[in-house]
Formats: sequence, structure tokens, C-alpha cells
Amino acid sequence: MAKTYDQSNQPFLDLFQANRDRGIDRIYIAHKDYFVEYLAQYYPMYEELEEVYSDAVVVLFEKLITPTFTLTCTIQTYLNAIGRNHVFKRMKNPPKEVSWPEDFVCEDWLAEVEFSGISDIEYEIFLRLFQKMAKAKSKCYQIFQLFYYQELPMWEIAIELGYSSEANARNQKYQCLVRLRENITKLLKSNS
Repeated sequence: MAKTYDQSNQPFLDLFQANRDRGIDRIYIAHKDYFVEYLAQYYPMYEELEEVYSDAVVVLFEKLITPTFTLTCTIQTYLNAIGRNHVFKRMKNPPKEVSWPEDFVCEDWLAEVEFSGISDIEYEIFLRLFQKMAKAKSKCYQIFQLFYYQELPMWEIAIELGYSSEANARNQKYQCLVRLRENITKLLKSNS
């Protein structure tokens, strides 16, 4: 188990040692707001900062399970330093914009997807939301295109879109699906 010189870390480390999941959750929640606020002064892309924060917490988690690791600063300082390095790396090498074939139309692609068990209104809502994502060229749209249309593996999507790992790309895809479901549910409620 990791050691620390800063006593403000001790309650988090004790909880982490007793229950890793609860411990990392507490660390995640307690340090996130300051992390995002701090890094926004360098990189005001809040959606990406949340992804960078998740990366930083994963790095911390991997270090904390290493018995020889000693944390010589506060958890907040450690997370901020990892995040700052990630942000500066992104600013230096921004991810490539994915370009789609000129003749690509999302309705064509969606026609190939099986939508069994949903009503016409649900399909219309899904189509509207998907078209909004396409028009905005959102990260979610890019991930869905690469994964479902081009059928790329997650490790390739991570490289293509500039994620630091396959796990982060997979996590982003999951968050996109959750947001899409939430928006569909919200629009269904407003239409009924």
C-alpha cells in the first residue's frame, strides 16, 4: 500500500486501503471540482477536462496499489500535475479531426442498424438527436461513427481521437450512450 508524507491524504488512503472502490470514489468526488477549475485556466474545454480528470484518477489508482509508491504531496496536487501534463500534451498535439466520406449520410448508415422493439416516435427522436450530433460534429458522433459505421476497435478509436488509452475511449463511448438515452427519455416524456 502507498505511503504519504501529507496527513491530509490519510483519510482517503485509509478508506482506499479498506475498500478500494469506495476510496477511489471519494477521491474522485472530493478533488474533481478544483481540478476542473484549476485546469480550465489553461484549457477551457470542460467536457475534455472531465476525461483528463478520469485519466488522472486512473493513474493515481495504479500508483496507489503499488506498494513502493510514496505520495510526497497532497492528492489534489498530484492529480493537478497529471492533468496539467495531459492538457499541455493535448495543446501541443491536438487530436485529429475525423473526416467522413463526402457522400456519407447518417440516415443511410442508420438504415443498416436494427431498431427492433422501438416505436416510430422513439425512432424519430433518436434520428433527430443523432442528426444534431452529426451537425455539431460532436465527440459522441465521431465515436459512434468509428465504432458502429467503420467498425474500428476501441484501441484504434483511442488513437484516432487522441484519447490516452483504450479504456478512456470505451468510457467516453459509454458516457455518450448514457447521454443519448437520457435525451431520448427526456424527449419521449415531453412528447407524451
